[in-house]
Amino acid sequence: MARLLRDNDYLRVIQSDNLSQIIESNQQTKLDVEQSAQSEMISYLAQRYLINSIFTDTKVFDVTATYNGKQLVEWTASAFSATTVYTTGQYVVYNGNIYKSIAGSTAHAFNASEWTLKAVDKSLFYVTLPEDEYNNSTSYVAGDKVYFDNIEYTCLLNCKGILPTETQFWSVGSAYTLTAAYPDDTTKWTEGDNRNQQIVMYLLDITLYHLHSRINPRNVPDLRKERYDGNNATQNGGAIAWLKRCASGDLTADLPSILPQQGVSIRWGNSNGGTIKTSNQLW
Repeated sequence: MARLLRDNDYLRVIQSDNLSQIIESNQQTKLDVEQSAQSEMISYLAQRYLINSIFTDTKVFDVTATYNGKQLVEWTASAFSATTVYTTGQYVVYNGNIYKSIAGSTAHAFNASEWTLKAVDKSLFYVTLPEDEYNNSTSYVAGDKVYFDNIEYTCLLNCKGILPTETQFWSVGSAYTLTAAYPDDTTKWTEGDNRNQQIVMYLLDITLYHLHSRINPRNVPDLRKERYDGNNATQNGGAIAWLKRCASGDLTADLPSILPQQGVSIRWGNSNGGTIKTSNQLW
């Protein structure tokens, strides 16, 4: 399963020494519980949202790897060494920043005039899309280009609400991938974190709740219980209540939705009665 969280994400909600204490300095324990928490969230969201687009891996950048559109990476480099001879274009980390060599030099202490500052070490970057993403509510005309499911498509006939996989209205399309481009290439990469931050926060809350529970289920801090399920028997607060509302259709999250396709049933509407279609009806 993909790992959405980064170790640094935990610092938003818990101090590092406290985290180390509840996982008993065992990183594998944290990773195992984190994956369980992620599965818990997926069980609520899978019927309405594109899980593989939400829970993605955040990998360390590798110039030899191939990346898809919007893929998120953490950029770092080797530490600068005063005993190494560098050539033009090499990247190093010095004092917490990534630098690129302007020109080759003999081995000596770091000289800022020989380097260009590129980014803070371990900054996040994601692959810039070649075209706007397909939108089911947008009217397209012949010649329009869109990005959908890692593929670029060209509109052949004016249409609206017709997926790019319908070859009568869209070209066959071509896969878009990126390789051999460093994150400082602003035509290919965008600096920033494109993960849904609400998902990140709720995943942290659920993970920390279960980490505390494994130590002593009867002594979970009230803060962790409140952020997990509202600290009440009906679970009408915290992360769980939000997930239930997403699953029922009472709430539409800012997440990539499963789009309707001909012949496929999807969950639609909300849980209200009357003439509004309920969440239990399939269309």
